[in-house]
Amino acid sequence: MKKILFITYNNPEKASRGDDLYTWNIINSIKHNKDTYLHVVAYYEEAKDKYVTYSELEKKVDKLTYVPFVYKNILSIGFSRYPAMISNRKTPQMIKQVTDILQKETYDAIFVNMFRLSYLINYIKDFPGIKIFISHNLETQLSHSTYIYQSNPIKKLAYYLDYLKTQYYEKKYVSKFDCITTICDVDKELFQKFIPNKPIEVLPPVINIDNCNIKTDKIEDKFIICGAFHWGPKYVNLKLLLSASNISKFKESQHELMIVGRANQADVNYVNQNFPGVHMTGPVESVIPYYEKARIAIVPELVGGGFKLKIAEAVQYSKPIVAIKGSVTDRTMIPGIHYIEADSFEELITKSIELMQNPKLQSELVNNSRDLFKNRYSISYAANVINKIIQ
Repeated sequence: MKKILFITYNNPEKASRGDDLYTWNIINSIKHNKDTYLHVVAYYEEAKDKYVTYSELEKKVDKLTYVPFVYKNILSIGFSRYPAMISNRKTPQMIKQVTDILQKETYDAIFVNMFRLSYLINYIKDFPGIKIFISHNLETQLSHSTYIYQSNPIKKLAYYLDYLKTQYYEKKYVSKFDCITTICDVDKELFQKFIPNKPIEVLPPVINIDNCNIKTDKIEDKFIICGAFHWGPKYVNLKLLLSASNISKFKESQHELMIVGRANQADVNYVNQNFPGVHMTGPVESVIPYYEKARIAIVPELVGGGFKLKIAEAVQYSKPIVAIKGSVTDRTMIPGIHYIEADSFEELITKSIELMQNPKLQSELVNNSRDLFKNRYSISYAANVINKIIQ
């Protein structure tokens, strides 16, 4: 039996964000092998979690240890020598809990989930077991794109300084792990350049293609973009799309573009007041009713790295995808076969409207992408990757 210690930043069972969903997928993939003992160590955020009843993670794993966590003061984060992601999560409580566990028990593998906990490598590197870092993005690349597109000079300086710190500490900490996993092929290529000669495995998310619980009788000729637009880079992508010279074609074609997900109310009001043919919802309880109405998914991801799971989500819900070049980060997905690719935002709009008039191509794109995902995005595929790493 393999003994695994899995250290993560919070309880992911509610899967309310992409990071949580991906983490939950990995935990399930580890336990997919019945001959595995899994001990999870996770922060417990009392301010957020005390009113929530958690039970699924405790049922899933063999042992669960919570570490109390309180968000730090914004000034202490800003003036820290660490990037914000690490500064907020680097606590003596987590360090002590992890080292106490490793002094009492020996594990075959120790997983550290996400860059914000990568500092733990300095405290676990001398203990037995292979050390595996689970990346959700190459944070240096994400941090760089975040500061580049800032227009406010004060914010731009703050994000630039955080980018420099992220670049330094990501290379310093992640290079000490025995193995790295990435969510997609492009991130693997980026990590290979950033940290050469390091074993890297692509660990795609798990998508249940055949059990998505979506209705088909409510579908309309509408487009959908999903995301968390309260986050700067996501709203930058949206502004780049909305500033396209032919944005009015959504209204002219009478095919509404639905922009679904968390956003600042001021931004929601601005979009809805100034862009006829475009409707921005703001926060919603579930994206499913909007996917049930939509016929085509649009991916305008030029900045950031959070649309990896949104692409998988669109495939899961049987929506053909039109994406800006570079936003689809799985090399097994081929333009023209699994999705439509556009070189500019103007072309993104034009090709989306053209696809709306081509039901045959819509069906082909959906069938091809679903066939691909049934294998590559399955729990058995993820479990095989994990078994390869820890064997």
